[in-house]
Amino acid sequence: MNSTQSLDQQYLNFLARTGPIFTRYPEMEPLRYFIFKQLLARRRGMRWPDHIKHWLYPLLRRARTRGPLNRADVLLWIESRREVIVDAVLPVYRELTSRGLKVQLVSFKGPDRLPPSTLHFQFPARARRPAWAKEAWQALCGVAEELCDRALRGSFYSACAEVQSLFDELDRILDAVNPKIVLIASTQLIGGATLAVASRSQGALTLLLQHGILQPFYLPLLTDYMVTWGPSSTETLARLGVPHQRLLALGSPRHDAMLPSIGGNSGAALRDALSLPEKPTFVFFSNGNDLVRNGDAPRECAKWLETTAARYAGHINVIVRLHPNEDGALYREYPHLRIIKGLPDLATTLDGCDWVGSLCSTVLYDALLYKKPVWQFYADGWPELADNWKFGLATRISSQAELDERVHRMLCEGAKGFREENLSDRVFSNHGHATQAVADFVQGQLEEGGGRFQDGSYLDLHPRPLSHRLGEG
Repeated sequence: MNSTQSLDQQYLNFLARTGPIFTRYPEMEPLRYFIFKQLLARRRGMRWPDHIKHWLYPLLRRARTRGPLNRADVLLWIESRREVIVDAVLPVYRELTSRGLKVQLVSFKGPDRLPPSTLHFQFPARARRPAWAKEAWQALCGVAEELCDRALRGSFYSACAEVQSLFDELDRILDAVNPKIVLIASTQLIGGATLAVASRSQGALTLLLQHGILQPFYLPLLTDYMVTWGPSSTETLARLGVPHQRLLALGSPRHDAMLPSIGGNSGAALRDALSLPEKPTFVFFSNGNDLVRNGDAPRECAKWLETTAARYAGHINVIVRLHPNEDGALYREYPHLRIIKGLPDLATTLDGCDWVGSLCSTVLYDALLYKKPVWQFYADGWPELADNWKFGLATRISSQAELDERVHRMLCEGAKGFREENLSDRVFSNHGHATQAVADFVQGQLEEGGGRFQDGSYLDLHPRPLSHRLGEG
């Protein structure tokens, strides 16, 4: 791997090098990100404690999915407790059930409060590598020699055993439920990727709901269709090579309820929740959760924010809202920043602040629904993690000096410099009724008998039925 390239570009190169291998071994697809990030980028090989855990897990983890396996036309998959996943799927579930459709919700490590009919997915661990693992590893090493390491091979075989167990349990569920359509909110997570592969091999139509700001790690598209938030996201994926006909700009169910409040008390509500003085409030949404991909940019952002917050301490409040997977370590030495995580909730935060900023957070889009000025931090030489500023969806902040100058202008002019055109229309199709638009599409496909594309050039993801290739080695 070329360490001088951004992680995104390294990933695109990895896709080009290994694409035929994943086509030949679709069972390996759920491990694409693991192979790239953990084995290639981080060189995390198998250690002795890992070997011990690997052989103990089958003795300790034996549970299988809980709940009745009833037939349903649509299966919806929730993986993780994060609101970007849960709030994307649940509105569609409620809308489909309200229409009398047969729907099955499946939760894998999801939140506690879900409908009583939810299947809670679990799968037993296994230790033996599957039959395809050895040949797949040899093929990978043939195109990526840097993988040729015994410790990395051990990590790969262990992960293959885990994925095979996932396939086994998902096949059992799919055989029983027999869905015509499967809807997933993330194939970057291992469960969603495995379900996408397993569902397509069994002939179900698969849909992926966009859950966040787009970047190369959304590639490849594993489902038949992807429901994007709107035109800007569709164009981003098209630039990355995804065919337009597989992209449906139906909108974001999660964002339907996101609207600015009426009455003018939102700023006071945010300041009261955090015991802040009555001053203009800037909220920065941090991306310190992935320093491998994001590089030094999050650290630089933290320095800029502290310097500016100290300089304008008597004039503005500066809040940093951590990413859900971030521990706040980047900001521990910066006393002029108010650090929050999770609370107040996102709607209160966006509605109550005066303007927002981020490196590459989804809030670069979310804030447009609340008519807030959006600042995207991006200095020359930083990894290009999102390009909203290039398309007029955000104002670029390229240096510490520019941040200070922009704050000064904001204090002098307020948001007068912020364009009042409805930028959110370029980002969110069907805002306010995207849930109904997605449900209409699903119902329409059911009424048409499944409605799969007939273009075999991209539907033929698997050269032969996956069930012919699974088994133990």
